[in-house]
Amino acid sequence: MDVMKIDYDLFKKILKEIPSNIFFKDTECRYVFSTHYWRHLQGAEDPSWDIAGKTDLDIRKDKENAKLAMEQDREILRTGKGTQYVIEINQDGVTEFLELIKNPVRDDDGNIIGIVGLINNVTEKVLLEKKLEKYAHTDMLTGLYNRNYFEEWVSSPVKPEMCPMCVISADCDGLKKTNDTYGHAIGDELIRLTASLFRVVLPEKAMMFRVGGDEFFLVLPNTTQDECKKYIDNMNEVSRALLLKGKPICVSLGSCEIPSPSLNFMQAMEIADKRMYMEKSTKYSEPKE
Repeated sequence: MDVMKIDYDLFKKILKEIPSNIFFKDTECRYVFSTHYWRHLQGAEDPSWDIAGKTDLDIRKDKENAKLAMEQDREILRTGKGTQYVIEINQDGVTEFLELIKNPVRDDDGNIIGIVGLINNVTEKVLLEKKLEKYAHTDMLTGLYNRNYFEEWVSSPVKPEMCPMCVISADCDGLKKTNDTYGHAIGDELIRLTASLFRVVLPEKAMMFRVGGDEFFLVLPNTTQDECKKYIDNMNEVSRALLLKGKPICVSLGSCEIPSPSLNFMQAMEIADKRMYMEKSTKYSEPKE
């Protein structure tokens, strides 16, 4: 059976029909060829432009990802091991995720003569994964983080760069009475209003968790106790303007500062919880609902 001989130009045409981008680089990390020119390159819009002989630093508009590419290539040449990773590119108002798979190419004697690579656009896959991850970590009623993510988050050690950090234990007042009087739909609205209170008052860096029916934990990185007290005072003030059935909502709050990782999160959470219950007991004679 005859085997058809394919010349280089025909081979390049065949490769161009493959949706993925295939490229080859020499041992100086310079491109020898690439089957596709993508829009993230400088000069590729010129029909006469050629990628051959250029490095990622020469051609990529995104210099950080260009540096990463060069670092990965040098590591492949040093170790003889391939690599696979995903990069995020934000350009012209568009966010894309590209998967890069690279392997060394060796001659008959086992010497590395270059790097072959494959680039796949995995934007849809990554965005779907992020969406599913968000659903897994999000409380559907409030949009805050849920208990599962809270337990995952607190299982890690406190990071020194987040200290001083404050923890706030928060609890809706009167949820049971609201449910009994107006029904659970209005009770849910109380919980949503409470979550809105946190979003309005707390800084963007705050981590906000709904850990139970009417129970919340709020984490404020790089925040002292004095700064935290101001946030609590603001929440108490703003809550009076949030009305449900003509009455302002009320939230009991207790806090604890983590000045350094020597005080772990669980210890701080217990202290904040006790302070929250103490505040609630000063407002209501009956036990916590």
